[in-house]
Amino acid sequence: VFFRMIWIYQTFNFIFLLASVYSECVTHIYENTYFQGGDLVTVFTPSANYCQVVCTYHPNCLLFSYFPAAWTKDPAKRFSCYLKDSDTEMLPKVDMEGVISGHSLKQCNVQISACDPETHIGLDMEGEIYDAIMADSYQQCQKRCTNDNRCHFFTYTSETFHNTSFRKKCFLKHTSIGTPTSIKVLDEVVSGFSLKPCQLSEIDCQMDIFEDQEFSGMNITSFFTPDISVCQTICTYFPKCLFFTFFTKEWQIESQRNLCLLKTSASGIPEALISRENAVSGFGLLNCRRSFPACNSRTYTYMDFLGDELNVTYTKGHRACQRVCTDVIRCQFFTYFPLQDSCNEEGECECHLRMSSTGSPVEIVHGPGRISGYSLRLCKKKASTVCMQHSARTVRIVGGTDSSPGEWPWQVSLHVKFSRQRHLCGGSIISNQWILTAAHCVM
Repeated sequence: VFFRMIWIYQTFNFIFLLASVYSECVTHIYENTYFQGGDLVTVFTPSANYCQVVCTYHPNCLLFSYFPAAWTKDPAKRFSCYLKDSDTEMLPKVDMEGVISGHSLKQCNVQISACDPETHIGLDMEGEIYDAIMADSYQQCQKRCTNDNRCHFFTYTSETFHNTSFRKKCFLKHTSIGTPTSIKVLDEVVSGFSLKPCQLSEIDCQMDIFEDQEFSGMNITSFFTPDISVCQTICTYFPKCLFFTFFTKEWQIESQRNLCLLKTSASGIPEALISRENAVSGFGLLNCRRSFPACNSRTYTYMDFLGDELNVTYTKGHRACQRVCTDVIRCQFFTYFPLQDSCNEEGECECHLRMSSTGSPVEIVHGPGRISGYSLRLCKKKASTVCMQHSARTVRIVGGTDSSPGEWPWQVSLHVKFSRQRHLCGGSIISNQWILTAAHCVM
């Protein structure tokens, strides 16, 4: 699932047995090397590190090649970040002085973040300028960008900028893909990204969910998601998405069931609330002072996630199927078939490894005898040692989001349905992953 980078791409059909090979984390950087072929898309980034982050969040990118500022043979290619894919997880390497290449970090056991606090002196990151204001420093300009819903990045002109009419100006910018349309070397300017992904926004964090309500606004795009939580995660990391509407499986139009509509508006808020049964709406969470992982560990019974078939293998249980999907770098989601006619003599059942050009299912089909879920490749968390003892019992965590230090609620309450506000169980949080509650609440 994921993220505040580029999400819309051409459709690719990849069906091959090589996808069943387990993938490992590769952190090696190849200097003076260009990966030939496998191009998905080209973006512009101020550094090779940021190029790697974009590749990591891209649903299909496995490799990248970056042309730095020092590239002189073709100035138009400076700061170009080529996102690439390969069914063998490697491409031919061509000697090319100055070019930096590397791998996606999807399979690495590190916490991946879209946060980039670095500022870039002497670089003008170009995009659509929708506001220009006076500012005393680039820090003030970056703060203004961070606290503006629409801002992706900024350029600040210093008090010694060559054009006197533009001195000490803060240019707030955005693009459809969240990264600059081009980058140019320019004296007396500083550019940088919004710090919203760093949880430094001071805008209100809108976590309210509106049941039986559709938000009116400009539709950006749509995805099929199993629930509102995944829809909200996609909106959080999708460029320009500020709010969303999700149509549940009870939605009256069958072809639109489980459809997640990503939306925006000029004002940054919904233009209107429309009463609509079986529609649920909410906001992206990029402004919140806590991090939300760009992944989803839940599995969904009675759902079949459709997409391009990578491979069909056999596993004992849907969790084992999810682990196989996680270990296969190209796998984005899976469907497990536990019915007897889909299982072998060893009790292992069909595990379908799948992918799509967007990282989301192309369709979700409801029916018995199937369990679906997502790869856990972006779910990198270290276990807490606070109040933690190993137990022989199996622990089951259903839904929810990770809390952050300083924002832990003292109490939690479980409701059957938001609109009814019917309280079932309560508990007290005693660490970042343990809740003290009554026994009947976990049965």
